[in-house]
Amino acid sequence: MVSTVTALAAAVVVAVSGAAKPGAQVDFLQSGHWVFNSVLEAVFHLDGASGAIDARAAMPGAAPGSQVVQGETGGYVVGGNRIIEFGKSDLEVKKSVSPGTDERPVAIEVAGGPYLVYRQAGRIVRLGDSLTTVPAGGALGEPVATSAGSVWVHQPASGAICELARDADRLACPPGAPAGHTGGLTVVADQPVFVDTTTDTAHPIGADGLGQGTALGIDAPPQARFTATDVAGRIAVLDPPGHRMHLVDTGPAKSPPVSVDLPAGDYAELASAGEAVVLLDRAKNAVLTYDPRGQLKTNVPMPPGEPRLARGEDSRVYVDSHDGGHVLVVAGDGAVRPVPVAEPPPPVAPPPPPQPQQPVPPPAQPDRQPPAQPQRQQPKPPAQQQQQPPPANPASPPGAPPGVRATAGNAALTVNWGAAAPNGGAVRNYHVSWSSSAGSGSKTVGGAARSTTLSGLANGTTYTITVTAENVAGRGSGAATSGTPIAPERSITLSRGSSVTTIDDCSIPECAYMRIAAKGFTPGQSYTFVPHATATSYRGGSSTRTAGPDGSITFEAFHFDQIDETVWVTADGVESNRITWAKS
Repeated sequence: MVSTVTALAAAVVVAVSGAAKPGAQVDFLQSGHWVFNSVLEAVFHLDGASGAIDARAAMPGAAPGSQVVQGETGGYVVGGNRIIEFGKSDLEVKKSVSPGTDERPVAIEVAGGPYLVYRQAGRIVRLGDSLTTVPAGGALGEPVATSAGSVWVHQPASGAICELARDADRLACPPGAPAGHTGGLTVVADQPVFVDTTTDTAHPIGADGLGQGTALGIDAPPQARFTATDVAGRIAVLDPPGHRMHLVDTGPAKSPPVSVDLPAGDYAELASAGEAVVLLDRAKNAVLTYDPRGQLKTNVPMPPGEPRLARGEDSRVYVDSHDGGHVLVVAGDGAVRPVPVAEPPPPVAPPPPPQPQQPVPPPAQPDRQPPAQPQRQQPKPPAQQQQQPPPANPASPPGAPPGVRATAGNAALTVNWGAAAPNGGAVRNYHVSWSSSAGSGSKTVGGAARSTTLSGLANGTTYTITVTAENVAGRGSGAATSGTPIAPERSITLSRGSSVTTIDDCSIPECAYMRIAAKGFTPGQSYTFVPHATATSYRGGSSTRTAGPDGSITFEAFHFDQIDETVWVTADGVESNRITWAKS
């Protein structure tokens, strides 16, 4: 509905202003942003102007970390080698297809699209009534698009620069960059531009290839990255190794470039919001915005994980948290609005209108004729108005659990949290989800629980954990933290164990088992223990044991009876202490 109203308003403006090309079709501007919340297993539509969540569609089975891109009539959940299409009008799943790769594509929302650009696979997918795949002939750099619906790509290996025009099914490649030149694409004033970092020049791209270059006035490294569109007419150039950003003017009235020293961080992505440049610092999980003069406007933290940055067709920049539970909306001037992504609260019924008061009848007048025995007439007491109890407020989803933290263990994390605000309905469950490069999962515990242990995790891998409370009205906003399981140092301690009296070839009282106590091994994994002795004739065999939940293994095995000989045990490359066998 939001998209339709915006499109109709845009159509009226075009009709009144005469800005549309003769015979050109009217394009529906896609407003707002869709995000997939992997904890709630649903997609939500966020109105960029108000920051309100105004639509929801269940999306069970979508891969955690999926991104959502929208077209005129449909939305597409992309992730895990799967594209799920749903209708924007009825919010129902239409179909699911496989793109043939689990690579995370660059999503572009533009007229005639949307598009998915698989850079490593070297192909472009146009989504819509039918899925159209266009091969690009090799790995691609960062793509850009114009408002007319043309997608431009650069092949770094060959230097080719190609256009996929709106509704076209193949690429058109005018003469590109010279062989061996590094660089990338951007769009300035809705015209594609190639920034050559070998010659430090910017070249407009036309039907005949690259136009005359304009000097950048800076030394752009080969690893430089650029915003897909200009920032108030300037090209934003990110120098990741140098921790610098440059804002370069290539227009006719060329102004000197502005250079900004960035705080220490890992600046992986950048985008233009129109009058501001947006930077994503993965080291601190923070979003920074700068104005065209290079002045820092905002520095807003994000929940732990791997946030994702996207530019909507409404020119706003949206930064999604890893689990889709939080979105930062960056307006054109660089202002940032945090938005929690959760179930919209149910509407609150207005209180009933006040009941009009009934008039109190006046007291009866005494008879003017005096009776034989006059009695004083008592006035009737006024009727007591019945008090109506105030209407009960309906429950809304609970608040985010406070104080979420994770404590590292061996292949495990212990998660603790505080009680979430019930918001009119008792919390009946807490849902705990986790995700990392090694995998993901979820579990549900009761409403009285304040901690749980996640086991079977990969040591040395950072996990993003989200805890969400649920009551009768549904799930609320999630609170996130991160943790990294740590494997303790592995060790094996050997000592003399129980005496043995039932083995014929073992002397008494010298005969006893070896006692093995191992720690720090991977829970649930089996290990083979082998005994060793300085006695050359000893052959003790081996014993395979499985580590417990805490990574420990304790057992007795390997009988031995040779006094003054030294024994020890090994398992998976770990050697125990050595002891000299003695009489009991």
